[in-house]
Amino acid sequence: MEKNPTIKIKDITIKIHPKVYEPAEDSELLINNLTEVKNKSVLDVGTGTGIQAINAKKQGAKKVIGIDINPYAIETAIENIKLNKLDANKISFIESDLFNSIKTEYKFDVILFNAPYLPTTEEEKLEKYLNYAFDGGIDGRKVLDRFIKEVSNYLKENGVIQIVQSSLTGEEKTIELLKKYGFKAEKTASMKFPYEELQIITGWKNGK
Repeated sequence: MEKNPTIKIKDITIKIHPKVYEPAEDSELLINNLTEVKNKSVLDVGTGTGIQAINAKKQGAKKVIGIDINPYAIETAIENIKLNKLDANKISFIESDLFNSIKTEYKFDVILFNAPYLPTTEEEKLEKYLNYAFDGGIDGRKVLDRFIKEVSNYLKENGVIQIVQSSLTGEEKTIELLKKYGFKAEKTASMKFPYEELQIITGWKNGK
């Protein structure tokens, strides 16, 4: 069996890794509902295999940076740049715990975040690196709320953010917190399942 097999989503070929979150329905939901990125700078937070960063570049973004706390994700994403024949000068990946490795002097037009949104108890935790992709703490908001509080520092004045989350995380909680930090926010896409609804929450800085 191939050690690290590849999968294809739309026109993107992705090498997967056992210690990296494999793109699933939530990934496709964001790909299918990506905000306008043509000629814009994009930061993909929690990039995983790099699929959202790669999609943004394919949709015309001028510069894309993907960040992830998982070093295996960064290695895999770099391999996926090559698989998709993209210019490594225009798309890059950096190991970072949320924004810790990003300087606030450089601000982005669009910031994407497929958050670790699942409410998770100690008994439900997974192997270390995979756990980063899923574990949202007891209420699913541990990482998401931190992201919302910090994201404005890295976003241009009329920038846009898109968050992937679950209805289990609390749609209204996310929207209200975004409003508290100066965003106009609404649910712009969703996908229903028997036990939850996957959601795209889009926020416009300064209400634009």
